[in-house]
Amino acid sequence: MSERSERGDRDDQRDGRDQRDGRDQRDGRDGHEPRALGDRHGRPMKRPWPRWIAALAVALACGCTPAGRASRPPAPAAAPAKDAPAGARPEAAAREQPPPSGPARPARMPAITWAELPSGLSVATAVNRALPLVEVRALIRGGAAADGELTGLAALTGELALHGGAGGLPGRELLARVESLGASLRVDTGLDATVISLRVTKEHLAEAVQLLGFVVQRPRLDPAELAKLKARAVEAARERAHTDPRWGALMVLFRDLYALPGELHPYASFEATAAELPRITAADCRAFHGRWYVPKNTVVVVAGDTTPEAARVAVEKAFPERRGDEPPGLSFTDPLPPASLKITIVDRPRSAQSEVFVGVLGPERGDPAWPAFAAASQVLGGPSGWLSQELVERRGAARAASSTTFDVAHGPVPLVAHASAAAERTGAVAQALLAQAERLATTMPSQEEIDAAARRISAGLGLGVGTAGGLADEIVALQVLGLPDEHHDGYRKELRDLTPPLVGKVAADHVRPSRAVLVVSGDAQVIGPMLSRLADVKVVDPTRGFERKRTIPRDAAAASDPGQAPDGARAAPAEERP
Repeated sequence: MSERSERGDRDDQRDGRDQRDGRDQRDGRDGHEPRALGDRHGRPMKRPWPRWIAALAVALACGCTPAGRASRPPAPAAAPAKDAPAGARPEAAAREQPPPSGPARPARMPAITWAELPSGLSVATAVNRALPLVEVRALIRGGAAADGELTGLAALTGELALHGGAGGLPGRELLARVESLGASLRVDTGLDATVISLRVTKEHLAEAVQLLGFVVQRPRLDPAELAKLKARAVEAARERAHTDPRWGALMVLFRDLYALPGELHPYASFEATAAELPRITAADCRAFHGRWYVPKNTVVVVAGDTTPEAARVAVEKAFPERRGDEPPGLSFTDPLPPASLKITIVDRPRSAQSEVFVGVLGPERGDPAWPAFAAASQVLGGPSGWLSQELVERRGAARAASSTTFDVAHGPVPLVAHASAAAERTGAVAQALLAQAERLATTMPSQEEIDAAARRISAGLGLGVGTAGGLADEIVALQVLGLPDEHHDGYRKELRDLTPPLVGKVAADHVRPSRAVLVVSGDAQVIGPMLSRLADVKVVDPTRGFERKRTIPRDAAAASDPGQAPDGARAAPAEERP
């Protein structure tokens, strides 16, 4: 049995394993909630807005004039209308009411042209002539789930391929060549894929794709550069362990959701800890590259101001490798849900705030029940969902409350409810999250709630396809999840056909608070006694590889209290109630 598997068996001795996002994504969107992919959930992370766009967005949100632009002089006042009532302001009399807004127009995927090269590499092209730019994505179907015994291997291999030089060019020279073309390169590693992204003007497409081909097929994987990357990654991991409560909670949440007896599930590791990264060598990166970066495991997506023929020719020239190797497979055994509510505190001494997460596993992404499950998640934790209504608006117990699903390509998809609360209200907020999850499992939402949830999901489908970058990312996301190009149209129809009995049944089948995973980042000294009213509480230290510090037994008085709430959670005493 491998070293890592043995550690999985010795859960009582040390199960402070770290987890890998799906970077919000893996953090989802809601900070880490789905970082949705990239995110470390298979979907590439979105590029940060340029500063001027961000400044403009803030200015528009505030209703003020963007910096650096002169204010428009006020228009001359209009003369009062002949029939305007006495005392009416002239501008009010002249103003016309705008017409009512119509329904939102769904974003439509443009036609996608596919080609397969003799090597087995696939090329997808989508034309978007809004700007003279082309966005290229090299999708390698090997992400963090393929790390095996070396957590962090996929991410470091991708970074090393980009920064360590390729095609006979040292790293700095390669990146200088990219910049000389007015192009940019980045790499994102999710649970299910590594995506190397290129942005370039259309006249330099062939030259830039040539450099991308070097990075994907002929990287140097230089040991000296790896040492620098590891040092930075170790420092970043240490910093997160000390300062990022959501990261710490998600590390534990993914481990507990994807628990298996005697083996490690590919999704159980959210991200590498500072102690694990130094174990990775350049030889490990070369081996990973040789197994996963093969033509049959690679899709090149080209979107923007080009043609399918030009894209195919450029990619075929830049990716000459013709190895016919089949990529390795991974075992995605269905994880076992806990026998009862499982609670872990990621200890952050003296923290005045707590980050509370409740996770369950739903159907697979391609399951017919998925649309109903996605709608149930929106009813529970959408912008106007039950969690926000109960915890934020009615009780004022939490600063924020929501739920989201983390897209994964294989097996059950996690549904995670989250709330941020003051330390002294953590017990009541945790109980309220479980109570609302129980409500979802036992109460059918109304048709109005389902329709509103379906509209929100539909409106978000393919939202970025109007730009070349958003279009390329959307094609990649569909490919990672194994969904067809026309997925959005069929998905919208399924959402329109949802009914309360269907959504209620799917929620009842998958949302089981009595077997959920509850993870809280906060001060264990303060919140431990509150949470022990629900079940035994394990306390782990994020700064020491999430090793167990102690276990707080369940409060015996709470266990025998006849006023206990469903699933073992009794009502909080008056001083803790929001």
